[in-house]
Amino acid sequence: MTFPIDEYRKQIESFYALMIQHADIAQVKLGEDKWTLKEMVGHLIDSASNNHQRFVRLQLVEELTFPPYDPEGWRTVSKANNLDYLFLIDFWKQYNLFLLHLIQNIDPGSLDHAWIVNSEKKPLRFLIEDYFRHIRWHVDLFEKRAEEIRSMKG
Repeated sequence: MTFPIDEYRKQIESFYALMIQHADIAQVKLGEDKWTLKEMVGHLIDSASNNHQRFVRLQLVEELTFPPYDPEGWRTVSKANNLDYLFLIDFWKQYNLFLLHLIQNIDPGSLDHAWIVNSEKKPLRFLIEDYFRHIRWHVDLFEKRAEEIRSMKG
């Protein structure tokens, strides 16, 4: 199976351009329950790091049990708001380009290897496709948050 690497690369590049476009409002906090744009990027880095482990480890064994991801816990510990925004978005972009490298070189025989979470098996093939669906979902969320921030700022 081949994955749409060029499509994934365009997705990364266009999201990165969007992130740059909103650098001036990256740290604006609209409320306790609303993440800043920096925190959103931090979450995407957390997601990349969790999936990096899955993409590699599931090529080495047929089944793995990983703990589920706790976005609020990771946000609290990561403290993305304390980091430079350009560092965060550059790191996110480069990490995703590295993940593309892994995906391009994936062992096809491992695509049915599965991550077991909450008694459910999620094959590596699904995890890769779902990772990029997750990014697409976050593009919309990021755009909406940026619009919300800009409308509040006047």
